[in-house]
Amino acid sequence: MKSDNLDIIIKEAVELAESWQNRAVELLTPEEKDIQEQMRRLLVHPMDKVVLAKLIDQSFRSHDPGRVADQINSLFREYGVPTFFSAADKLLLQMFRGIGRHLPELSVPRVIDKMRHNSSRVILPGEKEWLHLHLQKRKEEGVGMNLNRLGEAVLGEKEARSRLQIYIADLMDPQIECISVKISTLYSQINPLAFDDTVAVLRDRLVLLFKTADQHYYIRNDGHSVKKSVNLDMEAYRDMDITAAAFSAALQDASLFNHTAGIALQAYLPDSFGLQQKLTDWARKRVAAGGAPIRIRIVKGANLEMEPPSGDGPRPPTTTNGMWMPISSGWWHSV
Repeated sequence: MKSDNLDIIIKEAVELAESWQNRAVELLTPEEKDIQEQMRRLLVHPMDKVVLAKLIDQSFRSHDPGRVADQINSLFREYGVPTFFSAADKLLLQMFRGIGRHLPELSVPRVIDKMRHNSSRVILPGEKEWLHLHLQKRKEEGVGMNLNRLGEAVLGEKEARSRLQIYIADLMDPQIECISVKISTLYSQINPLAFDDTVAVLRDRLVLLFKTADQHYYIRNDGHSVKKSVNLDMEAYRDMDITAAAFSAALQDASLFNHTAGIALQAYLPDSFGLQQKLTDWARKRVAAGGAPIRIRIVKGANLEMEPPSGDGPRPPTTTNGMWMPISSGWWHSV
């Protein structure tokens, strides 16, 4: 491609992205502006992010309300109340620390309800009845949903196989069109030093998922029937090559020659560009031979803050299971 043509494409891409961003800002509701302001306060206070992560990850592991209340109070006693909380939330926390922690059977369920309400824009209840109600509403609006179960880094093969069966059941659910999965939920023994063995295990499990998706159909609101699909999320940098290798290896199965699946690439990783080129070349050859295209999704990269500053750090801890997160940010491109 000539340099002049490349410059024109880059300029047009920047202008298009700017127009999308400006339009998105125009469409923001007052509630969304308040949320953005809260997120701004969170980003400028690094310790607030630490407290929030500890609050979510540590405080609700126990099913004992008294233990939960004690852990919440202990965190705020050690770190203080995060500054990004709204004035109303700060008042509620003061009431909790003053009175509520002494009545945990009453206060803790209300804290959990409040957290669910605040996160309801991006996290859906995992119970089938509530999930189906939401999916049906979005379907009637003509909105496609790509769902991603919360909960990462399985701790053993029993849990990994259980999660695999959950994904299979989701793909067989008539209300679900598309899901996103992570390799850390499919295999508990991921090891870059055992690259080939790790890819082989992941390949077999992805083949099972892709075949299930290929054999089941979703009927959209206009009556059009489409095959279910699976998107493979990208996680830590150390797992990037394993993820891509397992993805392409699974799609090379003869029974999946005409099946389309997706993979995400993180924009914060410089290596993503070379990987995108490699996947694109492979996909073009696949299509030229009569096969189906793949989808590549470019995302900002939510894993940046979990990357170790140097060396090979630990995986993020397991989070709450049984919830769904709709994926909305990023761009999909079929190749």
